[in-house]
Amino acid sequence: MTPLVRLELAAPSMPEPGDLRLGRVWLDGREGELVYVGREPHLEGPDGRVPIPRDAYGVALVEALDALANRVWGDDWSSAVAELTGMNRRSTARDRVRKQGLPPNALSGVVRIAQRHDAREFAALVRAAARYLDAQRTIGATALFTDATSALVELRGLRALDPTHR
Repeated sequence: MTPLVRLELAAPSMPEPGDLRLGRVWLDGREGELVYVGREPHLEGPDGRVPIPRDAYGVALVEALDALANRVWGDDWSSAVAELTGMNRRSTARDRVRKQGLPPNALSGVVRIAQRHDAREFAALVRAAARYLDAQRTIGATALFTDATSALVELRGLRALDPTHR
């Protein structure tokens, strides 16, 4: 019988050293932190770490991503995740995520974006930057945002730097 798994994805605002912790997990009546050891998900609870069976985890992961990422990117969140991570679109399709999961760093980034108060706008900005970097492949991210900010200041005047202006 396949174990019952439920995930509640959450990420710290900044990556922390050590094992990646991405929220809570419920596994057959046990509850604990969702912790990745390498690419493998585990429940960490009072009795230590327990590996989460891959099949059950995959189903729970897609359900959790549907709930979280759907609010930001809509039903086609897997395309956004592919574009943001640079992964092949097939690798981020729901059925593939159910079978293979996502690399923990990619999952962490998606969760971190999706839990922001300005998630839709921030996600659009990050996606635009990803498209630009994929097309240009020559400019660093810092320069990209400096140039974009300068363009906005020019386009909107100094008002772009005035937080009281709407």
